[in-house]
Amino acid sequence: MDAVARAFVVGAVLAQSSSTIIGKQLTEQLEINSRHGRLGLGISVFQDVTAVLFVIIIPVLATGAGDALFGPLALALIKGAAVFAVMLVLGRWLLRPLFHEVAAARSTELSTLAVLLVVLTAAWITDMAGLSLALGAFLAGMMLGETEYRHQLEADIRPFQDVLLGMFFVTVGMLLDVRALPGIWGWVLGLALATLLLKTLLITAMVRASGDELTVSVRTGLVLAVGGEFGFVLLALALEGDLLSPEHTQIVLTTVLVTMMLSPLLIRYNGAIARRLCAASYGADLARLAKEVEHEVHTLDRHVIICGYGRVGQNIGRFLEQEGFNFIALDLDPVRVREAREAGDPVIYGDSTQRAMLEAAGLGQARALIVSFNDLAASFKILAQVRHLHP
Repeated sequence: MDAVARAFVVGAVLAQSSSTIIGKQLTEQLEINSRHGRLGLGISVFQDVTAVLFVIIIPVLATGAGDALFGPLALALIKGAAVFAVMLVLGRWLLRPLFHEVAAARSTELSTLAVLLVVLTAAWITDMAGLSLALGAFLAGMMLGETEYRHQLEADIRPFQDVLLGMFFVTVGMLLDVRALPGIWGWVLGLALATLLLKTLLITAMVRASGDELTVSVRTGLVLAVGGEFGFVLLALALEGDLLSPEHTQIVLTTVLVTMMLSPLLIRYNGAIARRLCAASYGADLARLAKEVEHEVHTLDRHVIICGYGRVGQNIGRFLEQEGFNFIALDLDPVRVREAREAGDPVIYGDSTQRAMLEAAGLGQARALIVSFNDLAASFKILAQVRHLHP
């Protein structure tokens, strides 16, 4: 049973992906609204939520109950569900009035102290229930995030957030024993490569099974193949409960660090890697999307192309309709595209930063092109494509 518990912990640690790194990197390279970007970020956030279960389960595994593990594990899960329900009730009925009074006082110091009070209280409640302090802090963050004051609270605690996040990674670095690296580097490299490969294959298979194209599935798998900071939290719990030996801890810890160090490269070049791995599918998907756009606009001439169909794009579309101008809109939000098409608007799913999509939208015959979203880097990319195609 000890071997199974150790395997479970290692699997839980390596399964985590860093939503922070994924979100930041995808935003910088203008892929956050792409299909693989949305899937990657959504799955990584879901992993963060499921880490709550691991935070409950790992301390129970550390008790070494063996075959009698079912009872303590069921009790811990029931306690976790009860604490979660209590937190939700308290968050809905007590936190809103509390922070309403705090906001009325217009004191940043009072707001910061109130946040710290809530977090420490939640951690104390979970500790009294026999659960981990980390679970309480996580639930407190969820409760605070559900209030209408979340943006101001985030700004108020920003200095603490940066300092504590720095301390967290410092403590992770202090766990690393550099002297042990020469003896474990082979295991680390092997485990890191196996982790990246297996996570990519598993996620690719799951996304493909859900109906997405092979290219999107591979790119999603590459984005999520990296390690995550929640893995360090789980590893610390396992180390505290003596579930892993120091040598095994060093191997797993270094593996997660290596995968996180490789994450910017994997995410940045996910498109190039996917293009090489599935060249036929990659070209076919882009050609199919371009063909769909061409089919929509083949009867249009001297029309207007709207890049982005959010609130601003919709208002521009209404204005163009009233003035008698034809238009076609490109957007990367599948829900927004579906709702717009159900309403009868000429909106198509497509990336307006791609040259092929602009040509398919009839850029050569268009009267004007309007960029209607607030993304400076994407806007410059679109303008560069337009100037290259039709200077």
